Amino acid sequence: MPSNDEPVQHCTLAEAADLRTALEAAAIEYLDVDEYRTIVIYQQAIFMVIATEGQAMAAWEFDVELWKEPPDNTTRDLDDLLAGFIDELVATTETTRR
Repeated sequence: MPSNDEPVQHCTLAEAADLRTALEAAAIEYLDVDEYRTIVIYQQAIFMVIATEGQAMAAWEFDVELWKEPPDNTTRDLDDLLAGFIDELVATTETTRR
C-alpha cells in the first residue's frame, strides 16, 4: 500500500470508459483485483488504479496510486510518470478528460 507521501493522481472522464479494455488496447499489463481496483505495471512501476465513480468496466472517475517505483528510478519525476500513464490510458478510450 502506498504511504501518505506517495504520488496519487485523479482523472475525470467526459464519458464512462472501460479501463480494462483501455489497458488491453494500450498493451499495458494489469491484474484485476475487484470491480473497482486494478493493479497495473507501467514502465516497471506498479500502480493501483481505483474507479472512484462507477466501476472499472464503466468508470467516470479514477485514481492512480503509485505502489512501487521503477527499479531504475533515480531522477525520474513520479508525478510525470503517473500523468504519462493516465494520458496513454485515456488515449485508448473513446472519451476525453474533463
